[in-house]
Amino acid sequence: MKAYLGSQDVWDVVQGGFEEPEDFDEQTVAQIAALKKTRVKDRKAMYALYQAVDDAGLEKLANTTTSKEVWEILEKTYKGDERVKQVRLQALRGEFERLLMKENEGVTEFISRVETVANQLGKNGEPLPANRLWRKF
Repeated sequence: MKAYLGSQDVWDVVQGGFEEPEDFDEQTVAQIAALKKTRVKDRKAMYALYQAVDDAGLEKLANTTTSKEVWEILEKTYKGDERVKQVRLQALRGEFERLLMKENEGVTEFISRVETVANQLGKNGEPLPANRLWRKF
């Protein structure tokens, strides 16, 4: 999703946030133009994020007003808090250690299973060094 939002040139507003100014009447023409541009980027990002979730996910986002708020809720929902991450990492570490090649499994399939678990570990903040992967192979 980060890559998609970046390709749409809206990741900066998701990451940095966006706040409506309180004194809109005192803005210069240039500030108003920049504000409108930022608003459009924020709404474009919100739209992309809404498109990525199911109806149940949309319920969690009903009261959000910025793309940054949407992102933070989705991040917490799908990544979890630190305790959840630690449990997930522990389970993935165990799964990696228990991986063995099955009798009827080809080398390619086994490598694919190992890489899948290694990628999941990496996505959860614990990338495996190449030498550890090679030892498993």
